[in-house]
Formats: sequence, C-alpha cells, structure tokens
Amino acid sequence: SQAADAWRADTGKYWEIHKLKGGRQPQKDFKMGPYAHEMRRDPATGKLYPVAKFFVSPRKDPVTFIVNSLCVLVTVWTISQLSWGESFFEKRRRVIRERIRQEYGLPKGWEHEIDDEGDLELSEISPGGL
Repeated sequence: SQAADAWRADTGKYWEIHKLKGGRQPQKDFKMGPYAHEMRRDPATGKLYPVAKFFVSPRKDPVTFIVNSLCVLVTVWTISQLSWGESFFEKRRRVIRERIRQEYGLPKGWEHEIDDEGDLELSEISPGGL
C-alpha cells in the first residue's frame, strides 16, 4: 500500500493535492463580473440594498456585446429574407414545392391540384380483419 501511494509525495507534479486539505477541489468563483449587484444606501433608513445591473457598457463586457449584436443581426437578416405577410413555414413550403416542380418538370400551378387542407377520410375496416 505504501508503494501505491508513493506518487502522493511528489509535490512538484501533483501540487494541487497539497493545495487544499483532504484533496478537495478549489471552490468555483461565481462572480458576475460587470453584471454583479451594486450596493446602494437607502437615504431614509441608511441600510444597504443590492441593485442588479441589466445593461452594461460594451467597454466593460465586449464579448457579450459582440454575441448579442450577432444574434440581433442574424434575426434581422432572417426576417428581411421573408416576403411581407409570409411566415417562415409558408416560405419553406413554397420553396420545397418549387424545388419539386423543377426536379420533376411539373407545370406551374401543379400544387393547386393537391388538396392538403382537407380532412382524410378514415376507413372503418381494419387492415387484417376482412
């Protein structure tokens, strides 16, 4: 058992084990950076209250600013690609039908012959029991 635990004595290679007692892991740092609460004093009572920050300047947190800007730009670009009054799913259906038409050489207006809005009529006869 002594030979198996001999590696623990090597403080140069396994220094993390000797950093905290019992080989515990170091605690995480849960600081919120520029989004952390600010303590403000209530003028009437003199007590301190935490006040959260929702908006932070891009200088204090540039990475989040760039990511949020990219999200906004992608959203605006996606919306700009739609026709007025057309939802994403309507455009997707239109594009798929146009690709099918081109692939199979169908005439324009072929999709109007398909009635996909009607209800299907269900048969009362079970498939295996005639």
